[in-house]
Amino acid sequence: MNFQNIIKKQSDEIQSLKSELITFKTRCEQYEQAYESLTHQMAELIRNRFGRKSERYIDPESKQLSLFPEDNGLFACAEDNGNKIPEEDIAVAAHSRKKKAKGNKELPRRIEIIPVGEEDMKCDCGSCKTVISYESKELLHYQPAILEIIEQRREIATCLHCQSGMVTAPAPLQILPKIKATEELLAFLVVSKLEDRQPLYHLEKQLAARYGIDCSRQTMARWLIGLISPLQPLFNLLKDQVIEYDVASCDATTLQVLKEPGREATTKSYVYCIRGGPPQSAVILYSYNDKLHKQFINDWFEGFTGYLHVDGDKFFDLIGKILKLVNCNGHARRKFEPIALSDKKGKGLAKEAMRFFRALYKIERDATNNNLMPEQRYKLRQEQAKPLLDKFKRWLDEVHPTVLPQSPLGKAINYCLKIWDGLTRYLEDGRLEIDNNATEREIKPLVIARKNFLFAASVDGANALCMHFSLIRTAKLHGLEPYHYYVKLLKSIPHCTSVEDYEQLLPWNIKLDYASSG
Repeated sequence: MNFQNIIKKQSDEIQSLKSELITFKTRCEQYEQAYESLTHQMAELIRNRFGRKSERYIDPESKQLSLFPEDNGLFACAEDNGNKIPEEDIAVAAHSRKKKAKGNKELPRRIEIIPVGEEDMKCDCGSCKTVISYESKELLHYQPAILEIIEQRREIATCLHCQSGMVTAPAPLQILPKIKATEELLAFLVVSKLEDRQPLYHLEKQLAARYGIDCSRQTMARWLIGLISPLQPLFNLLKDQVIEYDVASCDATTLQVLKEPGREATTKSYVYCIRGGPPQSAVILYSYNDKLHKQFINDWFEGFTGYLHVDGDKFFDLIGKILKLVNCNGHARRKFEPIALSDKKGKGLAKEAMRFFRALYKIERDATNNNLMPEQRYKLRQEQAKPLLDKFKRWLDEVHPTVLPQSPLGKAINYCLKIWDGLTRYLEDGRLEIDNNATEREIKPLVIARKNFLFAASVDGANALCMHFSLIRTAKLHGLEPYHYYVKLLKSIPHCTSVEDYEQLLPWNIKLDYASSG
């Protein structure tokens, strides 16, 4: 009996030790996961603070151009026809920058004649010399802005004989007839605030210090907001270009609005950047949103059917059943890059994922460098990118059960698997892009400008900001200088009486005379 008790007691102790061991193992896994997560966060912070800003990925262990002999044929489809993928190849599509053409655009030109002195015009033979040619030199001249008051005097005429029939000259049409500002000044304020990123209080100080003009920032804000209504028909035409085409892209950033009905001043709203329209009439639009994301997207894209490029933010998941979402491979890639750079264990799983992305982007670069048409790009993707993505999916499925779900690598893999259909949808059409980087780049100017003006005072101010930004960025997309474009717009809109008149003011239709518009 004592012997059985001893055995039972020892069995209980063994079970207790096993339970403790399981608990310790669980804790060790948790500690390991926490350590890995903290290490990842620290590497991210150091990289964001001190690292390069480019998305170029270089394997830190690479000492030479390697052809990945350990890939076991995973990347063979991307290496056909001699297209080898070196270890140091960049992982995103090359941001090629066109060299600026030398010389100046057509500027106003005036000729100054510098005469020969009277004494030098006398010849030793007694005759007078004749000018036969010129030695020319071009100088680029700068003239500071001229701020002046224009006093408009409208003639009043009457018949002095019968003292009747008095007539007054009609007032010139102005886009904002009740304000004391010309279209040139309004264009200057819009471009200075949004393109040159100068807050209105800076402009207020400049006008006071340089020209002695008292023009408050509140007054200037009212002027810019007042332009919303006359510019709205033009904005609607730009939006129609997006809705009527079947490919668009969207990204969002936050914006704080101080006086938003029913919301605290510290509440952040959103500004959406939307790119779309046919290539020859492409547009970039910004829209302020104080609604729920799904409601806003449904309202804005009403009537749109087609593909919508987005990132992997959760609120875009809400519209996946409404539109064909094309998720951004750039965002997926960024999940793996810091892990690959901070990998000290030698497992190399994140690096393997980076090789897949590097090979996929290599295909896109080749298509861009060869100026492939959409049909050709589609064929290339079916031949090379699709087999590679199939292999990537199998690799993700195999690796997924072997990593901790809450580890940085586990989260990166889960992210890809969750939106896999969206990540591969760009294969369906040669017009689609592998990522949403182009729209992200259009968000950046707004983010930089926001660092200067910090917030919008009112909802009207936020809407005005978005409208002016839309017109400026779309104008620049089509090679127009924003100030001259705005001067032309503001002077022409009061004379518009039909849709056709407004259509002539669209950036791809308008013709600017830079010499006479500023």
